[in-house]
Amino acid sequence: MSIQGLLTTLETLTDIHEEMLQLAREKVRIVVENRVEELVALTAKETRVVARMEDCYRTMTQETAGGWAELGMAPRPSVKLSDLIQAVHRADRKSELTELAKKLRGQHEELKVLNERNQLLVRQSLEHIQFELDLIAGPYDQDVTYSPNAGQQAYQGGSARRMFDTRA
Repeated sequence: MSIQGLLTTLETLTDIHEEMLQLAREKVRIVVENRVEELVALTAKETRVVARMEDCYRTMTQETAGGWAELGMAPRPSVKLSDLIQAVHRADRKSELTELAKKLRGQHEELKVLNERNQLLVRQSLEHIQFELDLIAGPYDQDVTYSPNAGQQAYQGGSARRMFDTRA
């Protein structure tokens, strides 16, 4: 567990984030084209990638603690990666860590925007489906059960009609 291990973990994490960004971009297209089967398959793929990402974040936490130990300092749970980067003495390692952290931050922000857009698209799709169902089903205020005055509500002219013909 060291700074080099942290660099390797951060590179892996940026690769995983790049994969998630590709999946999010693909999801936009799939949701717009209303391909439900492909959306289900993509969601399953995303779940697997998220599991790998969680493992990588756990490894990064361990590597960060190892990096503090390598610098001769005790790791603290509330310390951020940026604090560790500032504590690194070697300029080459510091610049590598800074670049990877900046890239990871940018990927995270882009992923957040794409996910928000995907949520909005899915919500709009569901609202459209609900609207179409409402058009097909008709208004909700109509009773669909039989009642003693159901025939009278439908027939407003002359004499009241019975609901059923008794001579049948």
